[in-house]
Parts: sequence; structure tokens; C-alpha cells
Amino acid sequence: MQNSLLTNKKILAAIDLGSTKTSCMIAECDLKTETLHVLGVGQHASKGIKNNVIVDMEAVENVILNVVNTAEKMAGLTIKDVVVNISGEHLISEVINIRLKIPSRPITDEDLNHMISQATHVDEKKDFEIIHAIPLSYTIDGRKGIQDPRGMIGQNIVCSLHIITGDKGPVQTLVNCIHRCHLGIQAIVASSIASSFATLGDDETELGVTLIDIGGGTTDIALFVEGQVIHTESLQLGGRHISSDIAHGLSTSLAQAERIKTLHGTAVHTMADDHVTLSVAQMGDDAHESPIKKTFLTSIIQARLEEIFEIIKDRLAQSNMHIIASKRVVLTGGGSQMPGIKDLASRVLGKKVRLGKPSKLQGLSESALNPSFATCTGLLIFAMKDMYQQQETLEAESWFDSVKTWVKTIF
Repeated sequence: MQNSLLTNKKILAAIDLGSTKTSCMIAECDLKTETLHVLGVGQHASKGIKNNVIVDMEAVENVILNVVNTAEKMAGLTIKDVVVNISGEHLISEVINIRLKIPSRPITDEDLNHMISQATHVDEKKDFEIIHAIPLSYTIDGRKGIQDPRGMIGQNIVCSLHIITGDKGPVQTLVNCIHRCHLGIQAIVASSIASSFATLGDDETELGVTLIDIGGGTTDIALFVEGQVIHTESLQLGGRHISSDIAHGLSTSLAQAERIKTLHGTAVHTMADDHVTLSVAQMGDDAHESPIKKTFLTSIIQARLEEIFEIIKDRLAQSNMHIIASKRVVLTGGGSQMPGIKDLASRVLGKKVRLGKPSKLQGLSESALNPSFATCTGLLIFAMKDMYQQQETLEAESWFDSVKTWVKTIF
């Protein structure tokens, strides 16, 4: 975040650290109109990241500096702070209840903040960091399902909180890596939550939807009900694993496998596949190519995607989230662009499926309006909403201070 909270326009920056691609976006945010105008974009193949966890600090730093420098040159300015994503199976999602006993008086913001503060300090000596603490609902003196308890009167208040934690090691490594690039951190956001800001509509999150973000090294899931994210999961399976399967199955290099997947890959078999033959360069001998039936390529891709969707189905069932999960799924992420993937996901999951593309922000090129940019775009929207809340809080505090001064002057 750049500039003062007292101005309507801010400069926001986001970095999406993925296993296959790292992106940076810089945008001007107008808090008065709640709009974003993208000023600069940088993108580079990721290095030093495996399954969305940093394994080579120096390599990651070099990539971050590269994408930031590209975005800064396009935007014509220098950034200081960024909002960045985090993913991986080390992230744990759980719902906890925090109780607070208060005198019989109206409930205030201070009471709610105190409850969240209690939650974020639970077991603080353990080896995890809290990434998100999201209030879901409140119960006051036994009255359940209250969304906003401020101003209500009661003595016993219970807050149901969705807590997302991450292992301290990967989280602190991420923080250290960003700081070594001479950047501050405005916020760290779970990848699936970031993507949801760019791809889901208010009606979808209210009625219930499952977001599936298929990245290079991981597939991230977020379940929404009544406008809130109530559960997240992360699988160490993604597009890179499909490429690896193709490389093994066709005896070719990973680079060739990725190219074949991008140009010819489909998620489900069609009759036309039986009549298509592909030429594939064999491993270690670029001059030698072997003919491969497209049907065989499709069978490799379909097997891995079916495995991913079956695991998602099982994970949701194990967490009991299938009971409240809606019949709607939104697919996003670079791995969701495979032709036929919607039909395959719908068949395995037994739900209606659509493809989630990122919001069309002002200044964003058409090439960036594809699912692989959903996380980076969502990070900017998250940062804007965070700034908007800060502005509202500042204005409310300023108004309250003015009233206190006026009261003191009168009396």
C-alpha cells in the first residue's frame, strides 16, 4: 500500500507466487468508487518453488525482483508494500467458538475485536501462524444465527470463527523472502480465498458454492455458504503433475509434455481423438519423433484429473462439508483451461460446473483475463476491500473523536 489513508486514491500491489508462474500486478485504487485500474503487470516462470512451498530462497527472490521490476516499469512507479498469496497442504482450516461474558449492555466493536484477538492468541506457542480469522456468526444468550451483534444487548456472546493456519516454517520463509526483496507485506491471503474475490459473485457465495483453483503444483478448494468461506483444502496435485504423467507416458521431456498438453490436451475422450495422430519427440533424441494416438494422450490427462476430483469429493465428505455443500462448482486457475474439464468435473463431483475467469479490471489486458490470473487479480481486490474497511474505521474514529471533543467543550 502506498499513499496516505486520508486520500481517496491508493496504489496497491499483489504478488502471486505459484509453482509454475509468478505474477505481479500494480493498480490504482479509487476508494470513493471502489474501482481498480491496473497500471503494470509482470510475469515470469517460477523457480525455487515446489508444491507452492519455497525450496530455494535465492531463486524465488530473483523471480520476484524480475516480475516486480517489470510491473514497476510499466506502471512508472516504485512499490513499497504487497499483498501476497500462500498455499499448500500445511494450511489447516477449522471452525472454533470463542465465548465472552459482558455486562448487560450494547455490544461494541471493541467486544468483537477482543473475541477475535482471543482466537488469534490461542496456542500461540505452537508451530503455526494464523493466516485468517473470519467471523461466521454470533450467538447472544442462546439466540443463534446473528450476523452483526453490534448494538444488541446480552451477557453471553459466542463467536463462531473460521480459522486458517499455516506452519510457521513456510509462512516465515515467505515473509523473509518478500522482505529480502525490500518489500513490506500488507497481507498474506490463502490462494483459494484470493481467487474467490476475482471469480465468484455475491449470489453464488450467499447460496453456496465450491471454488476449485487448479494451479501448477496444488489444487486449492474453498467452500462458501451464506456469503462466508467456511472451509478450505489444499491438495499437492496440479497441472505440473499432469505434465509429469504425460512425460512418463510418452517418454518425452517435461518441456515437450507441457507443450503437448497446452496444444493438444483434452480432459475427456471424443470420437475425433481416434483419428488424430501426434508426433512426439522422444527423450534424449530430439531428432527422433514417434507417432502417438491422441486417444492415449487424453487417457493420461483424464486419469489424473479424475483422481484430483475424486480426492476433492472424498475430502469434502470426510470434513462433513458435503452436507452443506451446494450443487454448484466454479473451476479456476491455469489448470482449469483444459477443454472438456467442466464436463469431467461435473460427472465426478455430481454438481453443476462453470469456469471462473477473473474480474475485468480497468487497464487489464485481454491476455490476463484468463483463469491463470485469478489469484493475482483477487489479491488486488482483497487489498482494495481491506483498504476500504480501514478507511471506514478511520472515518468512524475521526467522527467519534470529534463528538467527544464537542461533548467536552459543551459540558
